[in-house]
Amino acid sequence: MATVALSYASAATITMTLNPAGVGLANGASRESSSVDNSSDLYVDALVGGIVQVGAIAADNTIEIYAYGSYDGTNYMAGLTGSDGTVTWGTTGNTGDNGLLDLPLLGVISVDPNDDNTDMRWGPYSVAQAFGGVLPQKWGIVFVNRTGAALNSTGSNNVTKFTGVKYTVI
Repeated sequence: MATVALSYASAATITMTLNPAGVGLANGASRESSSVDNSSDLYVDALVGGIVQVGAIAADNTIEIYAYGSYDGTNYMAGLTGSDGTVTWGTTGNTGDNGLLDLPLLGVISVDPNDDNTDMRWGPYSVAQAFGGVLPQKWGIVFVNRTGAALNSTGSNNVTKFTGVKYTVI
């Protein structure tokens, strides 16, 4: 009798520059990743996680991680573009922080002053769960830095990856 089991792909990097222009993502700034195209891999889920470093912080704060998706493979939620770039809330399609209301929250990284320039590992967060159990054809993530300090300016200290999940008949 056949058995259905989960199988996990190798971790893949999500393109998201958390040190634009060689400077760590500023406090209060937001950044979207390039979208991940699931139209050929056909994963049923993607587990997102990584490492982030924050500079000198004075008080406990957070980094919020949101998911975004496309219903048709072309148009994205909240006016996002599907490309690695700065998100400027308050522009067309992104109405203040209310633009975040359209995005499902994946998770929150809590940071405190003892976390200065320390590798903080986060995840895994299920992208499919954020969309009611179905992974969109194209999806990505948005970081919102609310730590009171910039992220570390060295890009290799801020890494975002995902592991695709499929069902396999064995």
